[in-house]
Amino acid sequence: MNLFNRNFFLPYLVACICLIVSCTTKRTGKPAVLVFSKTSSLRHSSIPVGIEAIQKLGIANGFTVDTTENSAFFQEDSLKKYAAVIFLNTSGNVLNHTEEIAFERYIQAGGGFAGIHAATDTEHDWGWYGRLVGAYFDNHPEPQQAKFIIKDKSFAATSFFKDTTWLHTDELYNF
Repeated sequence: MNLFNRNFFLPYLVACICLIVSCTTKRTGKPAVLVFSKTSSLRHSSIPVGIEAIQKLGIANGFTVDTTENSAFFQEDSLKKYAAVIFLNTSGNVLNHTEEIAFERYIQAGGGFAGIHAATDTEHDWGWYGRLVGAYFDNHPEPQQAKFIIKDKSFAATSFFKDTTWLHTDELYNF
């Protein structure tokens, strides 16, 4: 294939310019996150408490928190103002094809993502999302007590533990 073929080169050049512009665009103002909590199957009763917790984190750490269950918000122009999108206990198929494309572009342009709990039970038929979250929810037993072993207490996320083990009752997922 001739790189300078007019039918190939012009679209290639436009795509490269769009990629460069999207990857170098800086967000201005206070950092913001979008909490997305749409469900199309099981709805966790903890969603309102989760939203409240993230809003408190925003106040304490100087970032804005917007919330929505409206998937139509997944447009490139809407998403680009957020440093991260948080899927909070989403479940089932929550985005249509156009919204999926916009979200992929957002992530590819450097946008952040956090998936909380049932986010792994979301979009099972969208392979790209499965790779983003790392694994899909398969099932879970009844909530039970588990023993967690803290291997590195110097790590910021585990530094507050006093002991090297932590007993906790929770709904533990199988992937």
